[in-house]
Amino acid sequence: MSQMPEVIGGLIADLCTGDDFRRTQASFALGVLGEPAVGPLTDLLASPEQELRKRAAWVLGVVGAPALPALLKMAEGDDTHLRIEAIRVLGVVGEARALNQILVGLTDSDAHVAARAARALGKIGDPRAYHSLVTAMRHPAPDVRYEACRAIVDLRVPDGIEALREFAEEDAGVTSWGASISEGARRAMAELESALDAPAHDDNFTRASQILRRQMGEG
Repeated sequence: MSQMPEVIGGLIADLCTGDDFRRTQASFALGVLGEPAVGPLTDLLASPEQELRKRAAWVLGVVGAPALPALLKMAEGDDTHLRIEAIRVLGVVGEARALNQILVGLTDSDAHVAARAARALGKIGDPRAYHSLVTAMRHPAPDVRYEACRAIVDLRVPDGIEALREFAEEDAGVTSWGASISEGARRAMAELESALDAPAHDDNFTRASQILRRQMGEG
């Protein structure tokens, strides 16, 4: 155990290297180590390098529950960038214990944080977030409204179809990247209808698919 900090330090250094093989090996090793690696990995979420933040976030997603306390604390902090990164990883971890903190993020004064929270709620897929997301569809920021309507698809709540239909007819806004919110809502409505009409899958297969989708989520 006395060598653990040195081992973790070496793996963190490998994670930061430009060598793909070393990065991959370090990622899995840190994921296996679990809780002892959480501190150094959360430190990397403050890196100015986006790619490095993504690597750290992916490993924290693998670590899962042991990373929750540090991530929840970070999500409550004053640093907007770190709140965004913490909420993103909480969505990947997908623990129900993170739900309340992400719901708080949905009401954050910074629209970037709120949009990230909406996306994270979709990744978790807990129907208890439905009414909060419907409320977020009226958010002043177009990006938040767009992310909220996309997240509703993953909650698989039948009432979401009508909510998305009304939203698509009313919102003429455009996101910061130029996407039509109305069109996004229509696509979300079609996806939700298709998902609800699909035959039930085996529970284990569904759970495995959800985990894979979270861990392969966008940055």
